[in-house]
Amino acid sequence: MPYYAFSAAVRYLLLVFLGSMLFACVSVTDKPPATKKPSAALPVEQPVVIADQGVADEINQLKTPRQVKNKILRLHHEDPVERAWAAYQLAKLGRGAAPAVPYLIKMLADDTPVLLSRYLGGGFHSSSDTTPAQEASRTLAKIGGPATVELVEALNSPNEKVRRLVVKSLGQIGDIKSIEILIEVLSDPSRRVRATAAIALGSYSHPIASQKLTEAFASVTPEVRVQLVYALSQINDIIAVPFLIGQFHQQDPDVRAAIALALGKLRDARALPALLAAVDDSDEIVRANAFYALSSFYTPDVIDTLIRGLDDPVQRVREAAVEALNQLTGLKLGATKQHWLSWWETQKQAMTKTKKPKNK
Repeated sequence: MPYYAFSAAVRYLLLVFLGSMLFACVSVTDKPPATKKPSAALPVEQPVVIADQGVADEINQLKTPRQVKNKILRLHHEDPVERAWAAYQLAKLGRGAAPAVPYLIKMLADDTPVLLSRYLGGGFHSSSDTTPAQEASRTLAKIGGPATVELVEALNSPNEKVRRLVVKSLGQIGDIKSIEILIEVLSDPSRRVRATAAIALGSYSHPIASQKLTEAFASVTPEVRVQLVYALSQINDIIAVPFLIGQFHQQDPDVRAAIALALGKLRDARALPALLAAVDDSDEIVRANAFYALSSFYTPDVIDTLIRGLDDPVQRVREAAVEALNQLTGLKLGATKQHWLSWWETQKQAMTKTKKPKNK
C-alpha cells in the first residue's frame, strides 16, 4: 500500500474514534440531573389542647416560641402530673420562661399531691412526691427578677399556702429589694408564713439584711423578734453578735431563749460572758438554751458551769447540761454530778502537768 494511502486510513480511523468520544461526552452532559429525594421534614410540636378555650387563645397570642407556649398550655392540663411536669420543664428555661409568670402564680394554689416517678431521671432534681404548686414555686424562683413584681402582689392572697410559697420563692431569688417586704411579712397572721419569711431572710448573705433586721427589732412584737433572731443567726454577720448581746437582758423570756441559741450557733467568743450569766436566768427555757449554746465553747469556765448545772432544780435544764457535756467531751458519764467532777479533777491535773513552765 502506498504511504499516502496508509496515512489517509490512519487519519480516517482517528477521526472516527475522536467523533465517537465527543458524542459520548455530549450524551452524558445532556442527561437531565438526578432529582434528589426530598428530606424528611422535622416534626413540628403540636399545640396542647386544654378545656378553657379563652385561656388557650390568650396563651397562643403570647409573643414567645411555640414550645414555650405549649408548656404554658400544659400548666392547664387536666392531669395534675402533667401540670407539675410542665412547671418543672419551664424552670429549665430560667428567665426565658418569664411569659409563664402569671400562670405560674395562679398555679401556687394547686396543692394536688402527685408522684412524678414516671418522669424521674434525666436531671430531674425535684422530689417525686410533690405538687404543681411546689413546682411552680421553684420555677418562679428560677425565673428570678422578672417574677418579683407579681410575686409581691401575690402576698395579698387570702390563701396561706400561696403566701408561704410566694415568700419561699422571693427568698430564693434573693433580690435585696425584697428584704423590707419580707420583714413586713413577719407580721403575717399565719405562723407558718412568718416562719418561712424568717428562713427566707436568713438566706440573704448581705450586710443590708442584718441592718434591716436590727432596725425592725424594736418595732415588732416579741413573737416576731424570735423570728428576727433566727434570721440573724442564719445570716451569720459579725454585727449580729454585739446586737444580740445588747438585747438579751431587755427582752421577754421567749426572745432571750432564742438569743441564747443564736449566740451558740454563731460561735463568737464575745458571747461567752453573756451565756455564762444566762445559766442563772429566772426562766428555765433560757437556762436550758444557754447550756445548749455553751456546748460550742470548750473552756475551763464552761466545763465548771456545765457541771454546776447538774444541780439545777428543773430536769429539762439538767438534761441540757448533760447533753452539752457529752458533746464537748465525747464522754457519756450520765447525770450524776460526782462522776463528772471526778473526771474533771483528773483532766485538770493532766492539763497542769503538761503545761510548760514559764521562762524566768
